[in-house]
Amino acid sequence: MKTLRLDISLTDLKKSLQSLSNEDKKELYFFLENELTSDKVEEPSEIHYASEKSLAKDWLTKKEDEQWKDL
Repeated sequence: MKTLRLDISLTDLKKSLQSLSNEDKKELYFFLENELTSDKVEEPSEIHYASEKSLAKDWLTKKEDEQWKDL
């Protein structure tokens, strides 16, 4: 396994991440989301917790609320 150590302040890291393209930010986001949730989901019954955040991006919007208000 290859080890990489970065000596960078959190402030500098944030500045570097802000300069990424939107496509690179999305790729990094999905990578981190996968890394952060992969160890937490131990039982099939817990899978809904891992997907809840992802689904919320599409479902918890004013547009979505408007579309469902009469149902």
